[in-house]
Amino acid sequence: MSVRDEELRDRYSKAQDDELLALVGQGSAAYTEAAWRLLTEEMARRKLSVCSATDEGERPATGSRGARWIVAALLTLLAPGGGHFLVGRFRRGVLWVAIGAAFTLSIPLTMIIGVAGSFLTRFAAAADVLRVEDRRPAWKPVVAGWVGLIVFAVVWSPVVRTYYTRAYTIPSGAMEPTLLVGDYVMTNNIGYRLIDPQRGDIIVFKYPQDERRDFIKRIIAMPGETVQVRGSQVFVNGQALHEPYIKRTDSPLPGSALTCSGYAYGCEPTVVPVNSYFVMGDNRDNSQDSRYWGFVMREKITGRALLIYWSWDSERQWPRLERLGRSLNQG
Repeated sequence: MSVRDEELRDRYSKAQDDELLALVGQGSAAYTEAAWRLLTEEMARRKLSVCSATDEGERPATGSRGARWIVAALLTLLAPGGGHFLVGRFRRGVLWVAIGAAFTLSIPLTMIIGVAGSFLTRFAAAADVLRVEDRRPAWKPVVAGWVGLIVFAVVWSPVVRTYYTRAYTIPSGAMEPTLLVGDYVMTNNIGYRLIDPQRGDIIVFKYPQDERRDFIKRIIAMPGETVQVRGSQVFVNGQALHEPYIKRTDSPLPGSALTCSGYAYGCEPTVVPVNSYFVMGDNRDNSQDSRYWGFVMREKITGRALLIYWSWDSERQWPRLERLGRSLNQG
């Protein structure tokens, strides 16, 4: 390329459309021919309308984007940052990974903001990857970026699930009407490292008879308290417990409210051991809980249920939109 052509390309990279057209009319016929040649080559290469370029080439462009942008957008929805690596925007990809991680860490502190931010981050990152210029990088740095993203996810996921937050699906009706089959809940796994569980908290814990399974119940009695269950009525330290959240039998048998149904624990006044809790399901007629297998030790509690973030009605095959975002604070 001649010195004149290099000068023209440099001026082209900084020129607006009208400036470039004016440039074509300058100088000799050879100069004009070179200008048109460079313009044609550039438009053919990028398949874009001529536009002003920023220092990083991040100005939105029009024209055919092709399958790479579609793949990049889908990758970004799966994992923020993945699509940016495909189009060679590695620093922006790392930034989106950091934003997503920050929202995830905020879930135990501000559940609604954290969950909403985590979902919105994916869509915002996908919109961003459609906006930037495809640098068409070599495949080695792209693969290296994806490998790094996978390694980060493998390391990050168990840390988050153990120490910060975790999602659970409700498989049974033991906590109806508070939790329905098909509800998806988020838990706060860091809160009980700072404060003690309280009566009314809905907790997730390791099932005492098989710690490979996770159970979700409500705390009814605290360490050192005396609990007794008579029919549908619970007494704590001799006082009837007010429980507006439980599912009661429509037509209880006469006198059943004051009878004992042969529970292993709680038929008679029972003292809750130190560092242990008496837990029950809200659906008292359909719940395997402390009445049958005893107490939950504090170290076996993995988190407190905070929020229903999704709910699916398998009978109607339709989401229960009215339940989305419902808080699970004390009833």
